[in-house]
Amino acid sequence: MPTSTFDTFFACTIIVAAALIATGFLCSTMQVRIDNTKSINEQDYLQAIANHIVTNPGTPPDWGASGICPADFGLAASYSSMPYELDIDKISMLNSQNDFSLSYFEIENSSKLNNIALGVAVSQIMDINFMQSTNSTINNTTYFTLTLSTSVDSQPVSASLNCYVIANNYVNAVKGSTTTDGVGEATVQVPSAGADNAIVIVFARASFDDRLTSYAIYNLSNSTQETKPINDFLTLSPLNYNLSIDTDSSGLTIQHGYVFSYAYQQTLACSFNASQCAIPRIVDNSPLIITVDGLVNGTYFQEWASYPQIPFNAGSSFSGSAQNIFSYDVTVNGVLYTLEISLGAPPP
Repeated sequence: MPTSTFDTFFACTIIVAAALIATGFLCSTMQVRIDNTKSINEQDYLQAIANHIVTNPGTPPDWGASGICPADFGLAASYSSMPYELDIDKISMLNSQNDFSLSYFEIENSSKLNNIALGVAVSQIMDINFMQSTNSTINNTTYFTLTLSTSVDSQPVSASLNCYVIANNYVNAVKGSTTTDGVGEATVQVPSAGADNAIVIVFARASFDDRLTSYAIYNLSNSTQETKPINDFLTLSPLNYNLSIDTDSSGLTIQHGYVFSYAYQQTLACSFNASQCAIPRIVDNSPLIITVDGLVNGTYFQEWASYPQIPFNAGSSFSGSAQNIFSYDVTVNGVLYTLEISLGAPPP
């Protein structure tokens, strides 16, 4: 083959090979871009679903207060023009400790999601932690000193504290605060005869925003912080400012009922063997803590519930499946919380 012809053939071969390589690279790049676009579109689609749940009151708009399964699932308060304000009863109906709570099937069915897993979690923004440092008894009164810490996103914050100690036929309030390093102390007192059944309710309000108000429960008898009600003898289910009281225990009588907020304390109008009683509408940027006590065959007991019933985690566990989390700062009755909507991957 003449040299000039060979050179021409070789040059053509190089050009063809380069073109093939470029084409392959272009296809690979294009596929990456297609995959990225698909991922972006999927995230936008899921974000729109999450936004709809947060900003839509659902159908009927008062389904939470009515205690019914909605035809269309939405958590927004129907009476509010503020964005990201949730309804206190819709939130409470997602907590499995409420007798009126929705099942996962009802949540998924009313949200009208086709083969997309759904989870809803609401938590307090400011964390409160306890540690019992000392206790002493003087003249039939026991004094407990508690060391408390307050933080947001694991960062210490200063807060004012209102503490209520409740025991058998005894209620007392103590004020306190945490400093800029998020640490403070409070000393509560209780008659020694009732110390074995006493609890302390602590409300903390951040110094920079009164909407950041959280609660925590401390059991003095076993020196532990209770993150959710125990429900040994009673199940307390608040809904539409009415407290339903359910028990399987025989020989039970109710003695007292109280409702507490950051700044206020009121007595519940609960009669002996009551099954329901009204919850006062306290005007305060604060969650409510409700306590009911009494006797079971002569033994004192005390149960509590929060209203709204936060924190909780409802819906799918996402075990072995994709989980896309969309986080929101929301308000419920003037208090800031963190809401997380979790969604699985949409079907192909």
